[in-house]
Amino acid sequence: MKSEWHVVHVLSRTEKKVAERLENSGFFVYVPIQKCLRQWSDRKKWVDMIVLSGYVFVKIPRADHHQVLETTGVSRFLKFEGKPVIISETEMARFQKFVEKAQGRPIEFSDDHLPIGTVVTIQTGQFKGVSGRVAMYKGKHKLKVQLSHIGNFSIDLAPDEVAAQT
Repeated sequence: MKSEWHVVHVLSRTEKKVAERLENSGFFVYVPIQKCLRQWSDRKKWVDMIVLSGYVFVKIPRADHHQVLETTGVSRFLKFEGKPVIISETEMARFQKFVEKAQGRPIEFSDDHLPIGTVVTIQTGQFKGVSGRVAMYKGKHKLKVQLSHIGNFSIDLAPDEVAAQT
């Protein structure tokens, strides 16, 4: 059965313990950790810090969702539009390499929007591969993309359905 990367939300400050429990159940787990220099009033010390507090990545087949949810400390799967988020092998490898290369520099996450006018390529659906420009945001979960090569037509998409062109 095909295993895929999922993200599970865990109870606060239990990331390492939950990862250990999942590994003991035979699952492949990744907890992004980086060494950071922490300053106290009397000393400095390098400590392991969780990059994404409250989350653990687990590679499982779909049939094992229930077993993961029964693991002590696991709260729920991270979902988008009611379905568990699946992370591709390529994206996961890129993220792991990014964390590794950060070498103590703080990693920050942002849900900032792509700027209006950004050239994007549609990643899913019948318009997959079509390029356009971000025309406007319609709330938190939709954006309007102007399909430049076919005049002034536009389409509403979720932000994760497009990728900015570099």
